[in-house]
Amino acid sequence: MLTSVIAVLPWLASCTDRAASRPGAPLTPLVTFGEPGTQPGQFAYPRAMDFALGSLWVIDKTSRIQRLDPRTGACLASWRTPAMDLGKPTGVTVEADGDDALIWVADTHYHRVLLYRLAPGETEASLESQFGCFGRGPGEFIYPTDVAIQRDPATGALQRIYVSEYGGNDRVSVFGPGVLHGEQDFLFGFTGAAPSARGFDRPQSLALSPRELIVADACNHRLGRFTPDGDLIAWIDLAAEGQPGLNYPYAVILLADGSALVCEFGGSRLQRIDLRTGTSIGVYGSPGRHAGELANPWALTRDGDTCYVLDSGNSRVMGFRLPVHRLAIRGDGP
Repeated sequence: MLTSVIAVLPWLASCTDRAASRPGAPLTPLVTFGEPGTQPGQFAYPRAMDFALGSLWVIDKTSRIQRLDPRTGACLASWRTPAMDLGKPTGVTVEADGDDALIWVADTHYHRVLLYRLAPGETEASLESQFGCFGRGPGEFIYPTDVAIQRDPATGALQRIYVSEYGGNDRVSVFGPGVLHGEQDFLFGFTGAAPSARGFDRPQSLALSPRELIVADACNHRLGRFTPDGDLIAWIDLAAEGQPGLNYPYAVILLADGSALVCEFGGSRLQRIDLRTGTSIGVYGSPGRHAGELANPWALTRDGDTCYVLDSGNSRVMGFRLPVHRLAIRGDGP
């Protein structure tokens, strides 16, 4: 198992800084692996992660996608995106298609989404298809950040693909099954911060449930709750309610109890939120390079009760479990 214990210089976000947030209780890692480097199992500032088919999938700034054993960090497969000179991906979603893995990559600086297929036993995936190009029109992107997939729960048929963007579009584009033929259903959002409107400032990641789409609106320091059709349910802006504010939320995942876990790039910590009430119910981690500490985390994923955070500034992955928390009971949550 590889461990990382290095000093890092934080990569500063391009948006206006928010005042430093208070640290939370240290994380107690179940597993920690990774270190700086370009060899298998090492990372060069990783920025995207997902869990599927019993594996972690991580993309770093060498544009390298690695399939990793979540217990040891051993590299099981590895390949690179077709181009990387302009920049690297910031989002990945992995699905099971039988025994194959489908890997959807937000190829951010090439303004497109890549779809790979990896068969069992293979160590390099094949590029199955791609869609998108630079622009502001339907089917076009400016810096896509993440991909969320909606499938029919009964048949598994593809229903919708959600793609978040920043850098001028600041919106979510929604595609139907004909996406690979250039068909787009609708889009929602625009650049802005009006609390009653659907304004985004760098929507960095998406979390989709059957009833809701949660958007991490990074540079507005809030979460957005939307219906799958793009209708605004509520903004969650903790600072506006006098709670520990979100400091550049770069990733959000939904937990089994209906709460959400957010990693704060600017706060170098995690925060757990009751989506029904819009309140903070736990703050975890603090800035640093020791066990349980974080440096500019970019991504989150989970396998059952085990959560994983991509501790990007420390070039490592930490697996941990959160304490059990009883949520307020209301009927309007995801």
